[in-house]
Amino acid sequence: QASNSPSVSVALRVRFHRGGSGDALRSRGSAAGLETATLEALAAAAAEAAATAARLVTAGATIGSGEAGTGEEGAAAVVEPPPEDLELREKLDAFTKARGHPAALTELGNAAKILRRLSQDTSNAKLHEMRCDVLDRMVGEALFFAFLSAGFEEQSLVPAGSALRWRGDTERLQIVLHEVQNAGDLCIDPNCVSFATVTELVKQNRTLPGIENVDDKVATPVPAKDSSMERPKKPWEQ
Repeated sequence: QASNSPSVSVALRVRFHRGGSGDALRSRGSAAGLETATLEALAAAAAEAAATAARLVTAGATIGSGEAGTGEEGAAAVVEPPPEDLELREKLDAFTKARGHPAALTELGNAAKILRRLSQDTSNAKLHEMRCDVLDRMVGEALFFAFLSAGFEEQSLVPAGSALRWRGDTERLQIVLHEVQNAGDLCIDPNCVSFATVTELVKQNRTLPGIENVDDKVATPVPAKDSSMERPKKPWEQ
């Protein structure tokens, strides 16, 4: 009953806070020390994280500058598409219509693989000459015109028969490779294409199936007319 009186309660609280229990003081001291240690650990971790971020930013800038380059080096890193060959494109379109999309896709794909391998290793003399009978089994004789357009010429081999030998025109090889690859991509059925195929096309910057290039340029630009309306007055001008 005495403990419920206001004066006794105040006295007990004063005693607890001033003298108090030794265990309570020690626990509060331990908690304060733990809090201080925790804050110091957090500060150290934050400083280390900031230093790591600074190192990553510096490394990224160094890598970016090394990849992009400056001046002529940066311009050389950009790969320009080869010029178009509209005449060869018309022949490839006719070939696709004659063979049908499924067969043309296989033969054009094989032709693109052969030309790409040669373009990646033009110094390999084994790729400069291809027997016509072997090439016929891979792409068909109807597609020989693409190889002739890429700088190959027919030669007679005795007794093996005839063969196509490359003359070494690298620029022409790149143009034909681009046209053959583009014709093969147009044969892909957009309704049956797989995600892996789309990913590969995007990586190589090739034409996606079912995508058409729309020319949205204005044929005859109309110049803007001067406005005949008066400028509205500002509130302080009224």
